[in-house]
Amino acid sequence: MSFKLSAEAEEDIIAIAEQGVRVFGAGQAKRYHDELFALFDLIAVNPCIARERDEIDPPVRIHPFKAHLVVYRIEDDETIFVQPCC
Repeated sequence: MSFKLSAEAEEDIIAIAEQGVRVFGAGQAKRYHDELFALFDLIAVNPCIARERDEIDPPVRIHPFKAHLVVYRIEDDETIFVQPCC
């Protein structure tokens, strides 16, 4: 299964990277970014790794990642990353 990022997710990832560089340095920010995208790949292969949160409208799945939460949904055999958030 493939994945794609929403515009909001792309903006958040850029903001996370920029803050990471400012606070932790370029090397650590790159490692965090690489690990985040490794998680995206893992979720794309195993999209049901997180349970669906149907109490949220529209329903989404939420997977923790270090200091953030990765919010996604499954749509037409594709994983859509809505937003990594704090």
